Amino acid sequence: MNPAEIDNVIENHGSDSPALVAILQDVQRQEGYLARKTLTGLSARLHIPLSRLYALATFYRAFSLVPTGRHQVHVCLGTACHVRGGQAILDRLEMLLGVRAGGTTSDRQFTLETVRCLGCCSLGPIVRVGQQVFGNVARDKLAKVLAPYRKGAEAQKQK
Repeated sequence: MNPAEIDNVIENHGSDSPALVAILQDVQRQEGYLARKTLTGLSARLHIPLSRLYALATFYRAFSLVPTGRHQVHVCLGTACHVRGGQAILDRLEMLLGVRAGGTTSDRQFTLETVRCLGCCSLGPIVRVGQQVFGNVARDKLAKVLAPYRKGAEAQKQK
């Protein structure tokens, strides 16, 4: 982010301590992750140590210090989903996307993550892409689940 964009985020949230998480959320929403250069700029403008921003960014799992994909794919490996084949779902997604859990595709379209519970245990195994939840997912249906998100990537390339 450039300095003017950083100033705009700070202006929208204020510069006091309770606003720090909201500021980091806004930055991540705009950039897709918390870049060191941006955190350094925030630190200087807010007059707080860079280490404090890193402490927040590493404490909350919602923040990422590395670039993430446009679409976040979460595979539930909680007890109910695990028993119903969650690991096989994860294995298949790793193959389809060409990345291991925790990784991002080279085109930055997908980041694959595991979670321990999405709160839909009776529908396991569960895959969530962005905010859309897919229940009772079968390995052979995963390509179909990803297809609309891949099409979105193709449409973006054509613009």
